[in-house]
Amino acid sequence: MTTEYKRADRHVYRHVAGEHLLVATHRDTVAPLYTLTPTAAAVWNGLADWATADAVTERLVRDFQVTREQASEDVRYFLDQLRLINALQERERDE
Repeated sequence: MTTEYKRADRHVYRHVAGEHLLVATHRDTVAPLYTLTPTAAAVWNGLADWATADAVTERLVRDFQVTREQASEDVRYFLDQLRLINALQERERDE
């Protein structure tokens, strides 16, 4: 089984005045607004459709010229953060 991730519809992304923002669309959230790093924004955008953590990691390696180990760590950390604020959907897929 492979785990796939997709951003949930409880938040929207905005790029305003050079800032990457994740804005809650529901009142029952921990915080209404989150500021993202460019890397986190790239991960969020990479989750527009179902994707594995490995697929998102590969995009970071390609787009940010970072090591695979560092990209993988960043992706896992950000997925955990998205899970905490209910901004992430997950599903298992047969390989």
